[in-house]
Amino acid sequence: MVVADRVKGMLLNVSINGAPLQCETSADFSYSIEMLPATNPNEGRWRNFIPGVQTWSVTVNGNLLLRSLGADFKTLVESAKSGEKLWLRFGTMQDVTPKYAIEGYVYPSSLGLSAPVTDLASWSVTFQGLGEFKTDWAEFGMVLDNNPAPAAWPLIYDANE
Repeated sequence: MVVADRVKGMLLNVSINGAPLQCETSADFSYSIEMLPATNPNEGRWRNFIPGVQTWSVTVNGNLLLRSLGADFKTLVESAKSGEKLWLRFGTMQDVTPKYAIEGYVYPSSLGLSAPVTDLASWSVTFQGLGEFKTDWAEFGMVLDNNPAPAAWPLIYDANE
């Protein structure tokens, strides 16, 4: 089955406090629910669970820049050191439709910097979500027939007038 409505990763980005992360190469959103045991031994041999605590995180990888531009690795390290709470948005770029975004407060929970001798220096950061995340999306259906609706009486214009 061919799916025509796939979204390319380059149309999505991560922004921190309204500024896009610079030189981002990939981003991953993760959401999990702790499943608590709720098995009653008198009801048979099958285990049962109920949903418990929920958690979410976003991991971002990028290339290191020589100078600071907006939200970059340097600003993430400084905010992690100071314990600053950040507003994260992971979703489609502002001009892309349909729009899709996951937003919420986060703390940088781990940061890494890699400097291979034969390749570009890169960084990675994992943001731990604080509380519930919000989603914002809109789907716009394709216009299949853009002709005007049929009228009861057609308009006829005389080009000679």
